[in-house]
Amino acid sequence: MSKLAVRLLFCAMATGPAPLAMACGYDAIYPNPFEQSWPGSLDIAIATATAVSSQDLAPVAKMVGPDGFNRSYQWLNQLKGVLKQGALPGNVSILLVDSGLWSRVRGKEVLLLQTHTKGPAKRDRVVLTSEAGIQALLSGQLSVAQAKQLGLLVIEDDPDDAFSQSLDRALSQATS
Repeated sequence: MSKLAVRLLFCAMATGPAPLAMACGYDAIYPNPFEQSWPGSLDIAIATATAVSSQDLAPVAKMVGPDGFNRSYQWLNQLKGVLKQGALPGNVSILLVDSGLWSRVRGKEVLLLQTHTKGPAKRDRVVLTSEAGIQALLSGQLSVAQAKQLGLLVIEDDPDDAFSQSLDRALSQATS
C-alpha cells in the first residue's frame, strides 16, 4: 500500500464519519435502524414490532422522504404543544428509532422544535420511541405507563417518574 493511501486511510479514520452519517431515514441515506448507536434503540424497534404483531399497537404506514419527515414533524410539533400545555420544561431530545431522526424541544416559556439535531445536548432529557409509539401516545391509544411497560418508550434520567407522570397528564388532557 502506498504512503499516500495509508495517509488518506488514517485521515479518514481520524476525522470520523462523513456528514452524511448524520442524516436520517427520511433522507433516504440513513442506514439500517438496527445499526442505531444510541443505547436502547434496538430494544424500542423490537418492542414496536412485537406490539404491532400482537396487536397491542396499531401499525403506522411506512413513509419515506419528505412525506415521512412531514408526518413525523407534525407528531413532534404536536408533542411540543403537549409539553407546553403541561407546563413541562424544554430541553428534551427525542429519537424516533425507525428513522434515526433526532429532534430537540428547547426553551422554558417559549418552546422551540429543532429537527435533524446530532443527538441530545448536554443536560437534555432523552426520549426514545418509534413512529408508532409517538402516534399511539398522541392519539390516546396508549398512556405513558403503558408505552413504557410495552417497551415502546424510554425516558432517560427520570428516576422518580415525575417527568413521565407530568407528560402522561398533559397527553391525557390533550386527547380528551
